[in-house]
Amino acid sequence: MPPDPFTGIPADIQAFRDGWTEITDHGHPYEVVLAGDFSDDYLAERICGTFRNMGDKVTSSLVSLGKEALLQSAQPLTVGQRCADWFLMKSMLLSGTMAGKIGTYVAEPSGAALSSIMEECIVSWFGRHKSTAMMASGTCNENPTLDRLRSSVKCMKGIFEVGLLRWNRNHAIGVSPDAICRLVVKDNPDPVLCCLEIKTRVAESTIVKAELARKKHGSFVNCSYGDAVFNDCVPAANRYQVLHQALVTGFQHGVFVVCKLEEGQGSIVQIVVIKISTEQRDEYAENLCKVVNPLLGWLHSEDVIARGILMDSDFPDWVTDPQRRILKTRAKLYYGHLKLITTEEGDLRPTKPVSIYKHSTQYRYNKHKPGLDKNTEISDRVAFHTTGPFEAKYVFRMLDAVMVNAWRAYQAVTVISPWLRALGSHPSLAQKAIPLFPADVPQEEREVRQFKSEFSEYKRKHGWPIRKFALKKFASDPFLKKLRLCTFVDHRPQRIRDVQPVIRENGTSQKVVRRKCVLCFVPGKMIPGTSTIKSKEIANNSTYMCPTCMVVLCKKTVGNSGAKSCHTLWHERHNLEAEGSKSKTSQQIQRSQTQVAINDPQDPQDSFDTVENVVEHVLENLMEMEHGEEHGDEEKEEDEHDFLDMEEYSDGSDE
Repeated sequence: MPPDPFTGIPADIQAFRDGWTEITDHGHPYEVVLAGDFSDDYLAERICGTFRNMGDKVTSSLVSLGKEALLQSAQPLTVGQRCADWFLMKSMLLSGTMAGKIGTYVAEPSGAALSSIMEECIVSWFGRHKSTAMMASGTCNENPTLDRLRSSVKCMKGIFEVGLLRWNRNHAIGVSPDAICRLVVKDNPDPVLCCLEIKTRVAESTIVKAELARKKHGSFVNCSYGDAVFNDCVPAANRYQVLHQALVTGFQHGVFVVCKLEEGQGSIVQIVVIKISTEQRDEYAENLCKVVNPLLGWLHSEDVIARGILMDSDFPDWVTDPQRRILKTRAKLYYGHLKLITTEEGDLRPTKPVSIYKHSTQYRYNKHKPGLDKNTEISDRVAFHTTGPFEAKYVFRMLDAVMVNAWRAYQAVTVISPWLRALGSHPSLAQKAIPLFPADVPQEEREVRQFKSEFSEYKRKHGWPIRKFALKKFASDPFLKKLRLCTFVDHRPQRIRDVQPVIRENGTSQKVVRRKCVLCFVPGKMIPGTSTIKSKEIANNSTYMCPTCMVVLCKKTVGNSGAKSCHTLWHERHNLEAEGSKSKTSQQIQRSQTQVAINDPQDPQDSFDTVENVVEHVLENLMEMEHGEEHGDEEKEEDEHDFLDMEEYSDGSDE
């Protein structure tokens, strides 16, 4: 079974799916830039063409065979359905939905007919005034139907998810079936690839027709395209759609599944396995190209795609003015994304599913605008999420807004105002800002994407999180040091999820599971060869950790009021080992001062001497620890400490 490419990145999934466009003038093409790391291990070759196995019993050899058979006839434009790039790329293409409306043409249509067909295509691509209630119910029923097919139909050996496919012989023709399956068909013991189309009947009249067909021919039907059984079981509106899917994919069989809704859930009425001959596909392709070439061929010419925009000279005479305006506006983003996924050899390498496209102007406006609008955009990133009544939340949000506005005002005084003064007058400002407009945000985002790519590669090679010798590794490893000091990732203290209060049996008190701070933890020592404790373990216990570095850090401060916590020092100091030594020394001094004051509160001189001795003892321990890490495996193993292991402590004051 191929690996699921959608797992493993839950925290970064939004960054991987966001996208925006780049444009400086309406006379220039779009440059599409997708946020996230679209590395080679996600491309179509690694996930078997464009589809993923949704079952558990398909071997990798069968999957590879299916990929090779599919890519001989079509290539993927997207790897998912009902995502932003799927809605974008299915425009400018003739899909199976429109095939039924033009499949009856046997000669090249006139200009008036082409204009009428183009109007229907534009409504299908971009129309927003048609009810989608039936489509939504059918979409919700697809996954349960696929589960039933996989579990109850024994002849199905595998079901795969598929994106949008483009026919290799004509780039204006595409298809997006509900799924692809491997099926054992009649008179053929070897499984064959089939397009799977699921239709959920909602209207009472269509349900009655489907049940009559099942009563007449059975719930599982084998037929050939165009025969009497096929005409009884497959409605006229869906016949060319089945043929269109077989044409683009190159498959010789198709599966048509009819369902109906019962008590809010879909049930399978009939499964129709259709055999489609090569002659039928060739005849349909010949008639289809007579319409598609004059209708959409000019949209897919090499010159237009290379240019990235449509000009008046590109349009045929039969295209109306409203159609020209719509196509001019919509085509630029289509060509921009097409260039992004097309390799130098002309092959298609689709990206991960895109959730939204943003224009660069919109992106910059949202990023740089001041006041409450900017606060709304970044509130989720800067605010601490709390639970409580509405009144308390309202006050907290207003405090967040005040702090963000103050921060934006500080930026305006310290950054924006000096920059404006350096640019000079307003005309000079406009002239000098124009060349900077298309370059500022993409460069910043590319740096962020590059760092995320390096972080993903580091986690793949070295494992994550760091459990052993975290302090030493974060201090010596160059990349971990860069990650620790990085300012554009989230280092805010986060409560550890599995650290929750537990009510005792008597119901009067609680226990809180805490973990040891990685920076100020001092392990205990045993006298060699005995069971006598030389020095006790000392550590601050914390219920907070850094969500990016994945280490436990306390928020307690040692010393005067200006001292900083371990969490702050971890993300500010370059020499981390020195800070760790200071924190460990401060911990032992503070612990010993308290102990001495309890033993002899009347003798401050003894307390002072004891503190001096403690300092010498701490330095000795630190030297022994460093010596042990360098010169001995046995002592090194003793000093190992998994900072994610939990110990129980009585409930006390938190950081």
